[in-house]
Order: sequence, then C-alpha cells, then structure tokens
Amino acid sequence: MSADRGADGAGPTRPALADELIGALARRRATGVRVRAAEAAARAAEQVASWGAVRALLADDPWLDELGLAEELSGAGVEVLRWPAPHQAGGGGGHRARRELLGLEGPTPTCGVTVPARAVAERGTLVLESGPAHGRAIDVASAYHLALLPAGRIVRSLEEALLATYAPGRRPPSAVSLVSGPSRTSDIEKISTLGAHGALALHVLVVE
Repeated sequence: MSADRGADGAGPTRPALADELIGALARRRATGVRVRAAEAAARAAEQVASWGAVRALLADDPWLDELGLAEELSGAGVEVLRWPAPHQAGGGGGHRARRELLGLEGPTPTCGVTVPARAVAERGTLVLESGPAHGRAIDVASAYHLALLPAGRIVRSLEEALLATYAPGRRPPSAVSLVSGPSRTSDIEKISTLGAHGALALHVLVVE
C-alpha cells in the first residue's frame, strides 16, 4: 500500500492531505504547518507575536478552550476578545471596540482567529461557516488571520467541501466564506495589493 493512501487504498491519508493543503497555501502567499494539539496554543501565540499583533479576536469555539489558546495568548501579553467582541464591553466601549476592529479608530493590530469548518487541499482554501459564535467579520476586520484547523476537516476538493456544508438535513450556515490566502486585489492600475478587503497575512495551523 502506498504511504500516501488510506488504509483501504481508496484515497490519500490525513497527513498527505495536510501536506497538499500547506503546499497550496504557499502558492497563494499564505503559510501553514502541521502541529500536535499539545503545542498548538504555543505555536499560535508565537505566530501572533511574529506579526506584532497586540489583540486577538477569537471565534467562540469550545475547542479553542480545550487547546488553552486564550490563556497562552494572554500570557504572551496579547489582549484576547471573544466574538462578538463589542458585547464584552459596556456603554461606549463596545462601540469603540467595533470601530477599532473595522479600522475606523486606532490602529490596533488585531489577529482574527478562526476554526474553519473544512479546508480544500487541492486549492489551499478554507471554508468558514458563519454563525452566532463565528462571525463572518472575524477574518475580514482583522489585520492578520490565524486559522486553527483540525486535520480531520481537510477534504480533497471544493465539491466535497460544499457537499458537506449543504448536506441534506443539515441546517445551512447563514453565510459561507471561501478564504484562499491573504486578501488581495488588482483593481487599481492592475497593481496587486494585499489587505485590500481583509487580512494582510494568513497562517494555518493544522492540528493533528
């Protein structure tokens, strides 16, 4: 049996899919690495520090609590906010937090932390499903985007990902974002510009 195929010989193994995803991310000016669950929080804090971000906006996902991410970031001196962040502050504080996150005040370098519902190995694409705990603006309003991805959520093709998202009997999310690398545009004089409509950089921790 080939080392890059599953036990039934029908498809690629999880490590092979992870490596394919990381390679595709690199082609899209993003980065990624495979990590063990025990080291994921520390590696995440290192990445946030390397960007110079002083605030992290986390999806309200219990898995991030299991990894100990908030505590690791706080210990590194990073302000930790949970989505939806403005509800954490009273009075005008919440309004100001939202304006800062949207880049209307500050600037405060913010890193949005997401937990993708799936990832497409052959495209280097993250599938983000919006919901009450995982707002669609987390990665868009932040200067940097850090995704913590359970390795078991990687699929080979976009077709597989969308079939799972819109599976019969499953309540569809309010919105789906397909994120392939940092935000960029060439609208102005065909000059490629990063961060035009979202994060300047994307890093994916594939957690095994």
